[in-house]
Amino acid sequence: MQKVSLYHALLHDAVRLKTLWQQEQLDEFVALMRQYLRWPELNFEQLQRFLAEQNQQAFCPELASFSLCWQPYAYQAQRKIVRWAPAFLKPSLPFFEDDLALSRQSLLAQLIQPFSELEQLLPQRLTVPAVQPALLIFHWSRCGSTLVSGSFALHQKVKVLSESMLASDLLNDPYWAGQQPELLDLVVRLQGRLRHNEQRLVIKCNAWDLQHWPVWLSLYPKAGVLCVIRQPEAVLASHHHLAGRHMVRLQPELWKDTNQCATLLDYRIEVVRQMAVLMNAMRQYCHCTVLSYEQLKDFTPPQLASLAGLTLTDAEQQLWREFRLFDAKQQGVPFQPTKKSAEELFSPAELKQIRSDLQPLYQLLLAKGEG
Repeated sequence: MQKVSLYHALLHDAVRLKTLWQQEQLDEFVALMRQYLRWPELNFEQLQRFLAEQNQQAFCPELASFSLCWQPYAYQAQRKIVRWAPAFLKPSLPFFEDDLALSRQSLLAQLIQPFSELEQLLPQRLTVPAVQPALLIFHWSRCGSTLVSGSFALHQKVKVLSESMLASDLLNDPYWAGQQPELLDLVVRLQGRLRHNEQRLVIKCNAWDLQHWPVWLSLYPKAGVLCVIRQPEAVLASHHHLAGRHMVRLQPELWKDTNQCATLLDYRIEVVRQMAVLMNAMRQYCHCTVLSYEQLKDFTPPQLASLAGLTLTDAEQQLWREFRLFDAKQQGVPFQPTKKSAEELFSPAELKQIRSDLQPLYQLLLAKGEG
């Protein structure tokens, strides 16, 4: 029993956990655990059995101190649990899921895998420091939003939470329909916690999170709002090459009232239409900056930074300009628009259908612009 108590205390000890996280050699990791658990005869096999047993049991942490070292990375809807990963790296990759995958490669993350029941975490929500996002980014996908969030991630004082699947999965679980604001606030407090001397949080939502914009904006009314869009046929052409999750049929949990029996093109047109309608409704509700993919290319780094209340030095402006030369989703790879255009992918009849159904909504959003 003493070993379990020591283990639970260890999970809240930022100094010792970071030391474990830094270990790359198994022998050194076991030696530290031998010390921390006060278990002189501990060997790897014993440690493995002990941790396997602990990893199978739900753990209710003291959330305020625990969340200094751990962040939730996945939600399992059937069991209503969240799983934890170490939080010692500042997010820097194009998508938060990539940062989480990187953080889970350590020995610490491979051997110690706590999980918690969400019902036990909610009452502790207010013990974790609140985080007010400086900027919320909504988008249609394949329209430059990753370039935007990646630019902000270059700044040392900015934390970017880019497309949190945890937030999306919780908002889309009907079980929590009556507690969406509390759940979203909990996720942002935990995943958006400023652990690495950051001063601002920028959140880029998933494209399908547009249907939950009332929850986001009611929770964070002081956040700046950026909407990024693109010519609908260009969006559809990009998803023709590689479809995003929200453009795949048989995902009824993502979109309400979509016709799963429609042709694939009709289904995708309907998804873009829904996103445009939702974005227009949001635009009616609050002050937004709306930028198209084409406008974004001419939007200067200082203009972009100002949306989150940032002022860039000359060196930072140059860094942001250089970042635009590379593929935002593949770090270090020069940007090359080599994919086929909509005119090459769609027949004249299909192009006519796309433009007839979607161009008026696109132009309506463009006409609003900033204001």
